[in-house]
Amino acid sequence: MRQLIHFLVRYRNFFLFLFLEILSLILLFRFNDYQQGVLFSSANRINGKLYTFREAVSGFFALRENNTELLRINSEMELKIARLEESLRKAGLEEEQLKAAGSYEFIHARVIKNSVSQLRNYLTLNVGKLDGVAEGMGVCNHLGIVGVVSVCSDHFSVVIPLLNPDISFSCIVSGSNSVGSLNWKGGDTRFAWLEELPDYAFWAIGDTVVTSGFSDAFPYGIPVGVIESIERKSNSSFHRSKVRLFTTFESLADVRVISHFLREEKLELEKELKQ
Repeated sequence: MRQLIHFLVRYRNFFLFLFLEILSLILLFRFNDYQQGVLFSSANRINGKLYTFREAVSGFFALRENNTELLRINSEMELKIARLEESLRKAGLEEEQLKAAGSYEFIHARVIKNSVSQLRNYLTLNVGKLDGVAEGMGVCNHLGIVGVVSVCSDHFSVVIPLLNPDISFSCIVSGSNSVGSLNWKGGDTRFAWLEELPDYAFWAIGDTVVTSGFSDAFPYGIPVGVIESIERKSNSSFHRSKVRLFTTFESLADVRVISHFLREEKLELEKELKQ
């Protein structure tokens, strides 16, 4: 104890200088908007690089597993493409009839930060405006939907995933016209709720739920999950279903941002109508 006191007395001038320096920096960044903006911008840039480095290290050790998964996905895609080409030939569809299918493209991205244990979760991707990403774009992976881009910088994007009660998705029960709103209520990350389903519609446990195509973020038919159970409300013309999600959010790694070529034109037209 005596040695500690002797040390503090001996270097008191240095500690006094350090205290005043820290105090001056706190006052500078707290009460000056410009310096505060510079600090936040630098911190976000450093955080993005740290997340990228951490993800690169963890990704290196998971290469074998990822390569196995990619080979499996490629095999499935090749089979689906072959079946699709055969179906198109049998249907005799012309190029003009298929233009709508070509109005979307995928921007491949890597998840460099992921949270699933909070009520309001977020994802960070290693792509941004310079890669063609914009706010409001949908995000999915090979299993199903993931979320929607909330904000983005030149090189990074923050996504509000399905595991966030502040966002909902327009979905449809495949094979029917039953459209509802999909929302996560918290708790188990494997399930969400498809609400506002009309009571006259026909759907059953085990039916597949896909995106409806009514939003700007997702085209029709992106997989979502399967109906696990049905709750029929008394004295109401609407019911809701518990949906087991296809996407495993705890292990998200590679995702795709969905870019719609005609999105800006559609938004401008809708804006004119509102005016």
